Amino acid sequence: MQTDGQFCWLPEFEPDRYQERADAIARAGQFGATYEQNGETHSYASLAPVALEANEQLQLDLPGYDQRAAIRKALANKLERECLPRAPETWLERYPERLRLARQGGHSGIRLKDGKLVVFWDNKAGLSRLCPDDAREEAMRLRRRITPARDELRASGHRFLYAVFTMPNSAAGDLRKGMAAIYRRFRNLLRAKNSDGELVFPQIKGALTVLEAPLGRERDWNVHLNVILPVKGFLDFGELRKHWHWNVECRWISDAPGAFESAFAELIKYAVAATVAKSAEHLVDGKSTAPPMLEWKPDELLEWLRAMHGFRRTRSYGAFYGLEKPEAEDLGPIVWIGTVNMHGGRYVHRLALLDSIPEDKFSGQTWAERWLALKKSLGLGGIRGAGSLGESEAVRSSTTRLGNL
Repeated sequence: MQTDGQFCWLPEFEPDRYQERADAIARAGQFGATYEQNGETHSYASLAPVALEANEQLQLDLPGYDQRAAIRKALANKLERECLPRAPETWLERYPERLRLARQGGHSGIRLKDGKLVVFWDNKAGLSRLCPDDAREEAMRLRRRITPARDELRASGHRFLYAVFTMPNSAAGDLRKGMAAIYRRFRNLLRAKNSDGELVFPQIKGALTVLEAPLGRERDWNVHLNVILPVKGFLDFGELRKHWHWNVECRWISDAPGAFESAFAELIKYAVAATVAKSAEHLVDGKSTAPPMLEWKPDELLEWLRAMHGFRRTRSYGAFYGLEKPEAEDLGPIVWIGTVNMHGGRYVHRLALLDSIPEDKFSGQTWAERWLALKKSLGLGGIRGAGSLGESEAVRSSTTRLGNL
């Protein structure tokens, strides 16, 4: 599960429950309809304030999803036209189709325990190295996995260092060799011992590493490691760079709220981030910068795909090694109220619940305006949540936090 702002984007496709969600959305679109929860009858209308607030935020977020969908489509076209005719690998054949079919539609609902709008996507690519949304979800899963260990380390006096380990760029044709070499060198650094047989860097208690290998300005491979190191005691950066031999960028992660999360976001950069850049933006001080993936030559993209296939670009050591997978989050009850679908290259979010609010077809009123008018005109009783239209106990905390309309 991925949390993005106020929203949880849930990509898991559940065929057996698809129709159940669709039927619930159809009921939500019937004005005056109710749903059962914990043996009690609730009015769908009681969720209108939460739905209005969530939808407003969602409209601000959707352009980012439009952009990432465009990346998937462009990469699918590039793979199909330029790479597949040159590639005999069967594992590559379905990549274009998987990218095109991913996240074309889904069901949205209100999670009652906190009022969040959630979306269950019908399908996803399952290609975290190519799909930006898949990569974001992978990052969220990894962060949840290491959070307990991070908290324990911090409580026992450890600090966290963010570092980038670099090596000379790998020439075309040598990408996989360079990827293996940098990980081998990093492992040897952690194990390095002095003449007395003692660890050279006993202060480093582990590592979480992510390999990146974008195409460089000179069309060679910029292989490097983004790393978070738990450290206890004094660590000499100069000595660290000396043993690594090449450059190591280092900075301490503060204990300020959100600092570790920001460093983690920097650590997990999805591989296709650069594809968003436009050609006109590839000049800095008159010099060409590294080309984005969509401008890679077919042989370059094929080399990258083959090098990454089956290669573990994320690895952990020491205190971060062998961490247990976190238990799946208990989402609690969800009331399904709408859909998200791709139309003409853009996501369109329709809330059946809000569409059910009566209106004068010629009034031009927005959902919010129609809701306010309806709230003034009705005084219902007998159905939990309908009397005050928005203040049932099931969603009271959410409407209080988001504001009653």
